[in-house]
Amino acid sequence: MTVNFNSKRHIQYKEYEDMYDNYEEEWSQIRKLDDNFEHPYLPIAMSREVSSLFSDLAFGNPINAFVKGNKQADTAIDEIIEHNELDVQLSEASLSQSYKGGIVAKNYLDNGKSKITFVEVDYYFPEVSPLDKRKILSETIAVPYSKGKDKYFHTETYINRNGQYWCITQNFVNKEGELGKPIDEPSEINTNLTESPLTYIPFTRSGTSFWGDSLYRGLTPLFDELNHRVTQISNVLDLHSDPKMWAREGLFDEDGNFNIKGNKVVEVREEDNNNLPLGYLTWNWSADANYKFIEDIVYKSLHYVSPLAPALYGMDKASQASGRATIIKSWRTQCKITRSYMYWRPALKKILYLAQQLQVISGGKSYEPAIPNIELSINLPVDLLENAQAEQLKVEAGLSSKKSAISRLNPHMTTKEVEEEWLEIINEKNEANQQEFMTDMTGFNQSSNSDTGDNDEQPE
Repeated sequence: MTVNFNSKRHIQYKEYEDMYDNYEEEWSQIRKLDDNFEHPYLPIAMSREVSSLFSDLAFGNPINAFVKGNKQADTAIDEIIEHNELDVQLSEASLSQSYKGGIVAKNYLDNGKSKITFVEVDYYFPEVSPLDKRKILSETIAVPYSKGKDKYFHTETYINRNGQYWCITQNFVNKEGELGKPIDEPSEINTNLTESPLTYIPFTRSGTSFWGDSLYRGLTPLFDELNHRVTQISNVLDLHSDPKMWAREGLFDEDGNFNIKGNKVVEVREEDNNNLPLGYLTWNWSADANYKFIEDIVYKSLHYVSPLAPALYGMDKASQASGRATIIKSWRTQCKITRSYMYWRPALKKILYLAQQLQVISGGKSYEPAIPNIELSINLPVDLLENAQAEQLKVEAGLSSKKSAISRLNPHMTTKEVEEEWLEIINEKNEANQQEFMTDMTGFNQSSNSDTGDNDEQPE
């Protein structure tokens, strides 16, 4: 078990985290050390916006998890998602995952209840096979904590023993970011799970690397250049925010004082320029080139290599009346989200399957756990009218069922809610048919009575 919080990986995590926090903690520390400190650097929170946009698009809609042919498992999954507030957790975890390149999910039992939580990737230390970098041999979670002035690590190591995963917990001295001597004996418990309770979920990966790539990879120079240019313009404007003035000598009083406060005044003799009005000593400088560089180079580059599609902000010059046009213009953004879903979908299947197993292991429930189907939908702007018209055409042409149309038009609905809506439509249609049938029967009876007449006389 190797735990080292001073690795290159952790240094990179800290740098990305500072970028996401817009360097607020760093500037706060500098101000505490120097009371006369003036802010020389103006960071724009673009890095935070990039991660927030990814999270909003990827997990703005609730996930749809369901099991076909196993009603008990399907009901259990709905309960697990609700009790763990999983949709909220996914929204929060995806932020950290995007800028650090990964996140770790953990399944566990808490007082007999199946729980799901997410652990920062900083605390995750896997041992991988030297021949296959993505084959995990053992996994350790190391969480630093303090008692007074003393610093320690609480560790949980998960190892496969004869097909079942065991959890070994122990506490160590924190020796400058690495494990020192143990302060207690290890404690072991059998989780009775055949898969590891820990699930590493990368943002995206390349090659055979185990660790995921951060969303900020390749964007850092652009963030730095944007902040540098904006700071440069700010500093120049600040230096020349209080220019000197000139005035004719006749505007000064007998003591040579000028009756305007807050300005440095240069006296100009009337014989030099009798018609010279009151004015400022200005300098010729145009910020147009800097603004143009920021807009045409920095911003456009950010749009090309990040999820910041201009159409999603209404920043493009074309009309935004059509939702379909917005979706087409944000195609690269959709590709990035869809690629991330390739890692989230199997991970969520495993997480929810283990959560069911832990419910059964704890004795709280008795049913056959099942691997669920996972549906993830991108939270892009939609044009409800266009979507409804498209679904209507597909249903009328026999290319789609009404139930499927309901699901696509309402991505926020779970499978159960879609089923309930479908049954409600059928019930309403049955009621309408029944009323129509009764109306027809009433008309038929009236017509029959009219034909036969109401004469009670008997023939002779």
